[in-house]
Amino acid sequence: MWDVRREATNGFDCAVLTSLMKSQSCGGLSSSKYQSRQRLDLIQASGYSVSVTKSPKEHFATVKMLTDEASQVQEVRYCLKTLREQMAIRQKNSNSKPPANGYKVSVTLPTNQTIVTNGNSVGTELATHIRENAADSAKQKEMSKRLDPQLKEAEERHQEEKHKLQAESSEFRRRLDEQSERLQQVEEKAVERGQRVKELEKLLVAMELEASALRDKMAANEAELLLLRAAKEEGADKGQRTKELEKELSVLKEKIHHLDDMLKCQQRKVRHMIEQLQNSRTVIQERDRVIRDLEEKVAFLEAENTEMRDQMEYLMGEQTASMPKKEPKTKPQIVYSKPISPSTMDGTKTIPLIRVIEIKS
Repeated sequence: MWDVRREATNGFDCAVLTSLMKSQSCGGLSSSKYQSRQRLDLIQASGYSVSVTKSPKEHFATVKMLTDEASQVQEVRYCLKTLREQMAIRQKNSNSKPPANGYKVSVTLPTNQTIVTNGNSVGTELATHIRENAADSAKQKEMSKRLDPQLKEAEERHQEEKHKLQAESSEFRRRLDEQSERLQQVEEKAVERGQRVKELEKLLVAMELEASALRDKMAANEAELLLLRAAKEEGADKGQRTKELEKELSVLKEKIHHLDDMLKCQQRKVRHMIEQLQNSRTVIQERDRVIRDLEEKVAFLEAENTEMRDQMEYLMGEQTASMPKKEPKTKPQIVYSKPISPSTMDGTKTIPLIRVIEIKS
């Protein structure tokens, strides 16, 4: 019987242990001496220094210990392989489905072989990282659920304010159009009245000239009448002329009185037209002021509408920018267990298995 003792300077080789376990599980090898020689050949081929002594009592304990170690190493490898596959699938799903809250979780698998000193410590570290990743994912989902209603509410509020401002702007525009039409009508009426006033003024001037001519003629007739009355005694033949002059004088007085009445009436009309023209000018000025106020309100509402539109475009652009860009899909590489080289055992720096990147929008 043989006792195999290993003196490894730089760690142990997982492939040797796996082969050793397989050789132990084979049912065709019945001779224990042949099995011991096969183990010895495998160990010497792997680069270990081996010393062989006869120890019949400890042979079965040594074989059992090696078998247990090989089974533990296989279990650790299987766990690591399963975890890597799950992490690769999760990374693929997270890359294909962008988050709605602006956060991006990137899971990076290590390219180099992680330093494994104990299977239990590696499994605990992986479980801790997975729990932290799950907790971060739950927090991000909760934050997304909490922020999505707020974003929708803000968008609805902005849309309502936008519709309200557009309705007010359209109402003010309608009122502005009505005021502009009324102002145009008032201006046309004012122009017509101005022309009418000018015509009346010309008529008044003509009537005044006619009245002055009649007054002059009446004065001449009165003077002639006085002369005739003075010379009444001279002859009766002049009586007929006197009657004609008196009759003509009365007619002229009636005409003058009628012209005076017409002149006063026209003057009243002219004054009334002038007052209406002044009132029209006052109304036009008031309408101009109202139109300017409406134009200022319309400009203010248009500025607010433009500002609201810019804010909505900015928010939508910011939301779009916060979305992760589609990157070319790369097939995740599953790294299986490999023999640990001696150079990796000298270093003290550990390689992280999971790296979480949080991008705040």
